[in-house]
Order: sequence, then structure tokens, then C-alpha cells
Amino acid sequence: MESQALDQMLQKLCCPVSRQPLVAHQQTLVSLDAATRLSYPIQDGIPVLLAEEAVKLDLEQWQSIVDATKKQ
Repeated sequence: MESQALDQMLQKLCCPVSRQPLVAHQQTLVSLDAATRLSYPIQDGIPVLLAEEAVKLDLEQWQSIVDATKKQ
């Protein structure tokens, strides 16, 4: 997915479970909510923001992604 299009989309999207902002990481969107730590897939350039498709990240993996996005 084109970076500019993704940035614009992320300004409008939020995690459907926690309602917190999302950040892009590889082929996923990751919720910034530390309690849920959910990751949603992007398939064929389309985010799949369904709770049943989300993967819960372990705390260390989630923190690493959040830290990396803050450095960008």
C-alpha cells in the first residue's frame, strides 16, 4: 500500500475493539492500546478491521512496534 494513502487512512481509522489509534507495521495495523495489543492484517492493500481477525501481540513484541513507530 502506498505510504501517503496509508497515512491518510490511518488518520480516519481506529481499533474497532479499543477505539485507539492504529499504526502501520509491515503488512498489519497495530492498535496503540496497551491493554488489548491487537494487530490487524492488511490483505491486498485493504485493512481487515474485524475483531475475529485480530491477533493479540505479546507485550514485548507490541512495545517494540510502538517504540519503532515513535522513532519515525
